[in-house]
Amino acid sequence: MVAGQELAADVEGHWLFRHGDLVLGPVSGRQIVEKLQGGELTPDSLIAPAGERDFHKVRDVEAFKVHVALSEARARVDATVLVEQEKNRKRMMILAGVAGGLVLVLGSGGFLLARNAAIHGWLGEEEFEGIEMEAPVIRLAQARQDDEELFEYPTNGAARPSGRPAGEAPPKPGAGAKPTAVASRAEDRKPPRPTGAVATDPDGMEVAQQFDQSAINRVVAGNKSSLFRCFKEEAERSPGLAAKVPLEFVIGNDGRVSKLWVDNPQFKKGPLYDCLLSELQKWPFRAYEGERATVGLSFNIGRRG
Repeated sequence: MVAGQELAADVEGHWLFRHGDLVLGPVSGRQIVEKLQGGELTPDSLIAPAGERDFHKVRDVEAFKVHVALSEARARVDATVLVEQEKNRKRMMILAGVAGGLVLVLGSGGFLLARNAAIHGWLGEEEFEGIEMEAPVIRLAQARQDDEELFEYPTNGAARPSGRPAGEAPPKPGAGAKPTAVASRAEDRKPPRPTGAVATDPDGMEVAQQFDQSAINRVVAGNKSSLFRCFKEEAERSPGLAAKVPLEFVIGNDGRVSKLWVDNPQFKKGPLYDCLLSELQKWPFRAYEGERATVGLSFNIGRRG
């Protein structure tokens, strides 16, 4: 039994959880933890003890705070490992291909040139020094407050990037519905759709998410240098630029990026935005069915952290 399952045994009682305007459950505390670990629920999903009407985010319920921290740490580690693995694989393929071609064309002289390129980083990402990207965050898409047709990038409890107007309050969840062993319609105002991997079919039954987070991470890792080029060009247009630029984009069911938001008021429109959108629309994501995926990225230009 792993540590997370041992801790889950200490979560008492039965719980309801919300998905859109549906109330599902009751399930045990252990099942809530398993759904959190498996991606069916996220730290921002709404839950309540069976028999109560007040729902709260999983991250705000004391009994689950340890499990939320473990889940978020595991997700960050997995994403970072995927990014580094893809970076190393791509770099080795490039170096091997260039070295082989130069050996054929220039003989031993070509081999020495390729060796020096590998040692001094001529073919790596060093040309983008001063530009860093944090690990991607992938969630189900949901409506943004500033545009009903747009999608929200969950911030996992952190303050929203500067793209949200100062003082704007997050949407309030609605009151819960009466507990029942099967899905039921909530009679109160519909709350925002929670992020996560749970979806429902027209009959109200649970269905699995259909986009592949690992595949999305691999595409991001293999193509992020095209976005680095956009930021490098922006830095050349604005000498001394130092900024944090969070952005989010939606992957349509056809595998193409359909929407982009840059959550930095300086770059909501203009050459940087146009370059980022143009490059993202070339990324080869897989087509999929069901709920659409939102990918959040954050770049630091000219400064650390």
